[in-house]
Amino acid sequence: MAMLGANEFGFSKPYLNMLAESITNGDEVKFKGNVSQKVNHTDEIKKFVSAVSKQDMTAIGRVAKSGSKYAPIFNGYTWSQIDKSQFSGRGGAGLGQPDGKTTAMQERASLLAIQKGIENNGYTNKETFLKLYRKDLLKEYPGMDEYWENVFFEQQKLTQQKVGNTQYGHYSRDDGFMEYITERCKTLYGINQKDTWNPADIWLVSDLERVKRNLDAKILDNSTSLTEFNVILQDLFHKRQIVGISLKKMSGKTARWELVNFDSEEVFDGDDYAFSFEEAKLNLKTNGKGYFENTESSFKISSSKITIAFQIRQNSRGYNNLKLEGTDISARAARLGKAPLDMVSQTLRAYGIRETERWRSWRKYPKNIDEFLNDEETHIKRFKSLKATGKVDLGIKTAEEFTENFASVFDTAKNDNERAVANSKLQQLDLLNEIFSIRDVNKLSDLLSDISYLGQKKGELFGPFAKLY
Repeated sequence: MAMLGANEFGFSKPYLNMLAESITNGDEVKFKGNVSQKVNHTDEIKKFVSAVSKQDMTAIGRVAKSGSKYAPIFNGYTWSQIDKSQFSGRGGAGLGQPDGKTTAMQERASLLAIQKGIENNGYTNKETFLKLYRKDLLKEYPGMDEYWENVFFEQQKLTQQKVGNTQYGHYSRDDGFMEYITERCKTLYGINQKDTWNPADIWLVSDLERVKRNLDAKILDNSTSLTEFNVILQDLFHKRQIVGISLKKMSGKTARWELVNFDSEEVFDGDDYAFSFEEAKLNLKTNGKGYFENTESSFKISSSKITIAFQIRQNSRGYNNLKLEGTDISARAARLGKAPLDMVSQTLRAYGIRETERWRSWRKYPKNIDEFLNDEETHIKRFKSLKATGKVDLGIKTAEEFTENFASVFDTAKNDNERAVANSKLQQLDLLNEIFSIRDVNKLSDLLSDISYLGQKKGELFGPFAKLY
């Protein structure tokens, strides 16, 4: 159990604020020995909370310290007897996916941090930055912890370095330019979900009304193609008039920046982007209790630059269609994005695969044991075909195991959410069987590479953006 110490006793870290907030709200605080209790609002505690709100370290030290040692003002406990873990991970620093509401708060806080950095020539001292904007960032994202404080600081620092001293009159995540570009894509190009074309989460715009007028003058002619529109946006990005940024989780302690879909980037040329197939998995083992060991399948491709692991699983819990999402192994926190399924179907068709649509609908696969057994031979045939390729680790060897495991999962399941895992595994089996029907390893590598580009939104059909991760 880690306790708070001298490294946390200051405003370069969030713990003073978090503790003061917990005390003010009447929340229980965890102390050494796994003791949890509300901190009494004594005179010393009131002075402590007031000093924290004023960010007055001298006053905090007078109350919380006795000479060089910490004073037992927290119900008889000292600062160094407070459990640190209760304040860590509050903002979702792990690699799990946050919900939409949490993501929105994180992105709004990122936009605020980036705006403050640009307007003030970038902050290079984290303590100064947080002293100025911690309260404002907490209003946008109340779950901000030490991890996210560092994310927001690093994001503003690197973005300011990349865009220079450009001044922007408009910063957008939800309205303004985001609304405008989303509507134009839908009306002009039939793109109902803007992120399938350009995953930028925030936009920096020099002059909103002028930029909108100039863009409309070029694209509202019913003859400007999507690829031409992308070139126009590339030019405006180079001029720093429109900068779209896709926000991804940071894997390390510092942020990274990558330009995607620009004419200066050789997306499809060179060893850096020549991917080769490495491995694939579809684990059909059960855990002995009637459940599959996991819910997903995967394939991995690599180049001289990066290794990409692509995961295939339910888009969300329960009966649902599949999602295909890649992760750069060197930056696991930064997911590369979902591959649009209609584009995956088009790509499969381009490689001569005949069945390009069935796997996209969960309704075409068994939902219970009776439906599975009624069409057992179809699924066994796909299993045997995929196994014969020798390229996918299936976790089992025989058709008997295959039938037994699926029957067991369907039969043991207590509800639709559990049965839906077996339904999804059969979708994944079908899709992988179609993909790996391509026996030529070079052609297979090319197909998987193309799917990875769809996930990363790389190619002339996708809009230009900077990835901040």
